[in-house]
Amino acid sequence: MSKISKIRPRIRNVLLAGACVLAVAVPAQAQLEQALRVAQSSTAASAAAQKQVERSDDTAETAARDYRAVLQQIDNMKLFVDQQDIYLRGQAGDIEALQRQLGSVEQVKRGMVPMMLLMAAEIERSVEEDMPFKLRERKERLERLKDTLADPSVTPTEQYRQVLAAYKNEVAYGQGMDSYEGAHPNKPGVKVDFLMFGRLSLVYMTKDESELGYFDMASREWKSIDPSNALQVRQAIRIANGEAAPEIVFAPMTGAK
Repeated sequence: MSKISKIRPRIRNVLLAGACVLAVAVPAQAQLEQALRVAQSSTAASAAAQKQVERSDDTAETAARDYRAVLQQIDNMKLFVDQQDIYLRGQAGDIEALQRQLGSVEQVKRGMVPMMLLMAAEIERSVEEDMPFKLRERKERLERLKDTLADPSVTPTEQYRQVLAAYKNEVAYGQGMDSYEGAHPNKPGVKVDFLMFGRLSLVYMTKDESELGYFDMASREWKSIDPSNALQVRQAIRIANGEAAPEIVFAPMTGAK
């Protein structure tokens, strides 16, 4: 047998062995790849599960924060309700007090009307018994006051305000010097200058300063003053009218010499 014939069977055996090895190696590689795919899938699943767990933790923490915020809101609302209860109780007390006051309004009104009428009558009496200065002005004010008190459409508050205003006007007449022009006390048509020293003295002087007089409260008559006092009276009139600086002046009075 030749050498070539011997070699050929060996080669065939080697080829067969290699084929067997390849046949065995191919399934092993497939198994490895399958294992790798399973491992990768498992890793992906684990990562997804971890993310799901993290999302669950975040959701739980958010829910806890929301729950605590709701509890805080509930506490705040309870405090607000308690404060409103206190406020409402206070308002209820105020309403009750106002209702009691309203119940007495008519009673007060019934007492005010006669009181105001008496006050108006007292003002009128004081004007009649007072020095006769600015009589027209004062009597017209009294007539307006009477009309107001007789008018049912005027509220008691407004009536009372006008009564007090009339009192204040009368009081103001006695708080300083004043001068005004008017008719001669005994000679109608003759204009004179009147000088008021509060309610202490009422003097008149003719324009030519030839005649002076004062009102005597004791006799309720006008009496003459020596014309030599004309300069002093004129100066007092100028002071009263704001035409001269204030200074000491003398006022003729009942009983004065």
